[in-house]
Amino acid sequence: MGANMAKQPTKARLTDQLLRSLKPPSKGFIWRTDTHTSGLTFRLYHTGRARWFVRYTDPRRKVQDAKLLGDYPAMSLADARTAATLFRADLLQGKVSGANKIETISDLIDNYHTCHSIPKTRKPEQTRVLFDQHVIPYIGKLRLDDFRRGDAIGLLDKLSGKGLTAQINRVHAALNGALNWAVNEGRIEINHMSGLRRRVKETKRARSLNDAELRAVWEAAAARSSPSREFIQPLILSMHRREEIRAMRWAELDRDAGLWIIPASRTKADREHTVPLSSFAWEILESLPKLGPYVFTIDGKRPYAGHSKIVGALTSESAVTGWTLHDFRRTGRTGLSRLGVSVLVAELILNHARDAMESTYDMYDFAAEKRDALEKWGEHVRRVVLNSEAGARVVSIR
Repeated sequence: MGANMAKQPTKARLTDQLLRSLKPPSKGFIWRTDTHTSGLTFRLYHTGRARWFVRYTDPRRKVQDAKLLGDYPAMSLADARTAATLFRADLLQGKVSGANKIETISDLIDNYHTCHSIPKTRKPEQTRVLFDQHVIPYIGKLRLDDFRRGDAIGLLDKLSGKGLTAQINRVHAALNGALNWAVNEGRIEINHMSGLRRRVKETKRARSLNDAELRAVWEAAAARSSPSREFIQPLILSMHRREEIRAMRWAELDRDAGLWIIPASRTKADREHTVPLSSFAWEILESLPKLGPYVFTIDGKRPYAGHSKIVGALTSESAVTGWTLHDFRRTGRTGLSRLGVSVLVAELILNHARDAMESTYDMYDFAAEKRDALEKWGEHVRRVVLNSEAGARVVSIR
């Protein structure tokens, strides 16, 4: 893991019963080190994924490091103990010069993810998905020594040919970040992507939905099965980000207080955010069965994953085009202004940062004002989507 190891693990004699009893943390991961087999460590991520590592001292760099052995339960406890013992024996005999030897682009990505993304970034799994979907299938087997600027350009050309736009820039940034990390760690000599310009020029979106479009999309969503139907509706009513809604947990909801309390680990701003949900939003949430920890789920174990395809389906079914899930956030923010909500209160609802001087001296939380504003927006949406005649009489938010 390099000189900057993650938080120190808890030591215990690992058993299958103990491993199955562990609960994923709300953020990052937790460690458990086996007292039976030297260096063997179990890591459980907030996503529910579990992996085996063996910790050791890199003889070349004289620092603590860790080698990935495999995923649990695909690799059993017994097999992990055997693999860790064999690895450390080979290390002592000089048969390996270090666990994380980087030979290919795929090796680089594995090391970067384990040693940098997980301990030092907020959303490592999202970066890993970019690599798995858009980098490894094309250049994963390419030897790092053979990787040149032309290979990066060729990769970006292939992604462009697949119809990707802004996502290409995300891939560019992720791969460039991994190469910079490898240079700083002394694992490679040069980053051949250095100075390579972004492929896609991004412009700020300015799309919001008018009342008729909002009603059409809502009606299309209402015709779908659960939880696709309910996933879209709170997006519109709360004006919050897709991932904040998608991974909403029942434990975050306080019905008595009428609040949704989003932990800092799940917000873009990295600070806890309290949302006084409207009556209309609560009606929708309370209609959902409690299948597990997540509010929007199919199997009760994982959060809803149909968001990647739902925009296309609703676009076809509603005939409303050119919108994204994030545009609901802009639509709601525009609606709040039309309804006479102050800029400060509207921005606080969206969890946007206040001016540094203002936030330092004004400690008022505007809870009542936020509740009133979201209630107004909820009633506006209710009239628009449930009563077309009443909806036509309310002020247009376009």
